[in-house]
Amino acid sequence: MNRFKHLYIYMLSDKVDYSSILTYLTSMINCNVEGRGEDALYRGLDRHCIAEMYASCRIKDIFKDINSNNYTTHVSEDDVEYELSILNGAPSKPIVYDGFRLQYLYSNMIDANESSLDNVHVIITDRLLATYNEEDMRYHLNTIVLGYPSIVSIDGIVEAPAKPKAFYTLYYYHISQGRKISMDEVKSIFKDEILEHDDPRLTDAAKGYIMQALFYNMLNDVPFCDDKRCMLYNAHWQDEVIEAQIRHGRLCSKHREMLDEFNKKYASS
Repeated sequence: MNRFKHLYIYMLSDKVDYSSILTYLTSMINCNVEGRGEDALYRGLDRHCIAEMYASCRIKDIFKDINSNNYTTHVSEDDVEYELSILNGAPSKPIVYDGFRLQYLYSNMIDANESSLDNVHVIITDRLLATYNEEDMRYHLNTIVLGYPSIVSIDGIVEAPAKPKAFYTLYYYHISQGRKISMDEVKSIFKDEILEHDDPRLTDAAKGYIMQALFYNMLNDVPFCDDKRCMLYNAHWQDEVIEAQIRHGRLCSKHREMLDEFNKKYASS
């Protein structure tokens, strides 16, 4: 089991309660937990360059891998200007970014003095992330991209897992019967089983995904659990996210023991 001394959380989203997240992590993990803003990540880089970086990660066609040798990345000035407006606080429309390319660019922003295995870096963002799947040759949205650094997408927690099957069944049943029903009406019926972008429960959900990033660094391997009530469960449906991260909101006994072992080893070192 790998040991680390420092956990750095870069806070690039305003949709979750960071003080609650930092308090939770401090209570759970025996290491130094530090919350940081975007300035600590960008570290004085020219904002136009940062905007170009984000623009270069945009996915324009879900069936074309932008990391492929056959793909030519085209960054338009309009894209850069739009990314600049987002950096300056303007509301953004849904744009999807290649998670692995963004991860690579973020890794180069991290201070070289903090890049050792003693440090874990997790970036929390509102940006939608996707990774290309070679099996069906298309991009899929992600809640989290594990690695160095790990990236948790708050908008991804809402958009990546599918809504409950009954949600779609009800909506399309009304449509098939020629009845008018809005998506908002269906959402109100299933409000306890789905997450929205302004949902205060996103804070608790984010805690679980950060724990997945921590276990990835502990184990140096995919940390997912088969127990649907464990925070490490790899949920594909929103009601599964709510069950694992919010209703239960804890580690299973197996992973709780692993965390306790980690904390004891660090305390004795």
